[in-house]
Amino acid sequence: MHAAVLRYFREIARHGSIRRAASALHVAPSAVDRQLLKLEAELGVPVFDRLPGRMRLNRAGEILLQHVSGTLADFDRVRAEIDDLSGVKTGHVTIAAVDSLLVEFLPQALGRFRADFPAVNFTMLAVEPARIPGDVAAGRADLGLTFVSDPPAGTKFVASFAAPIGVIMAAGHPLARKRAVRFDEARSFPFLGQQGPLPKSADIDPNFAAFRDGLEPTLISNAIPVFKHVIREGWGIAFFTRFGFLREIADGELAWRPFASRRINTLKLGLIVPEARKLPSVAQSLAERLIDELKRLESTP
Repeated sequence: MHAAVLRYFREIARHGSIRRAASALHVAPSAVDRQLLKLEAELGVPVFDRLPGRMRLNRAGEILLQHVSGTLADFDRVRAEIDDLSGVKTGHVTIAAVDSLLVEFLPQALGRFRADFPAVNFTMLAVEPARIPGDVAAGRADLGLTFVSDPPAGTKFVASFAAPIGVIMAAGHPLARKRAVRFDEARSFPFLGQQGPLPKSADIDPNFAAFRDGLEPTLISNAIPVFKHVIREGWGIAFFTRFGFLREIADGELAWRPFASRRINTLKLGLIVPEARKLPSVAQSLAERLIDELKRLESTP
């Protein structure tokens, strides 16, 4: 059984570092390095390029990773089916999600799930929206939460909920007095930009994409905690769904308003699952639970 060494290899590929992979696996870096050297000796070729400060998959490693992702997914499914024979729910579920859902929604939802399935382990990964369907299709994630678009072959969206991009701002901001914000109104205030491209589904509103691209941000970051701090401090406004800021909105620290644009308000987030392979039973149970949680989240004012 090579499950352990394959997981070690997958985590090195995921994190680009033996040290970071060891931290994610909760083992010593020397153990990870030893298993990698053993794997490369068995294959007869290196699977990573050793670069200063990081490890990068070479072509042999890319071929191996494609095999490993499917092999580990199949192994987890078989192990879960064997566990079902004894009535014990164990296993591991990997979830790839847009970063805003990792702030509160997923930790809280998984906390409630663990009350019923305490022996299950999880990996929660913040992934760029456009990459998530591919990660599910390739078996790098069991479940994905991302903006709804045309899914790749072998995957499907099983649930979705409204998730428009709107304006997040300090509670006392002038735009907070409005029911909806026009693009020309938002253009008058300092803009805080999120690093990276818009989700592909934002293409449904080319006016929004053109408006955002024409702004000069006073700050760019890829970390929601940074935005929470600087927005509270009055640096400017940012454009997000509301789901990474639920607590601050409920506490009256921040305000969120939709754009006065019908098309941007049709954006949806959804739960994407593999269609071409069977999920382990515990992952299927989690998917069903997350559908209920998504319905609850959508109804949150």
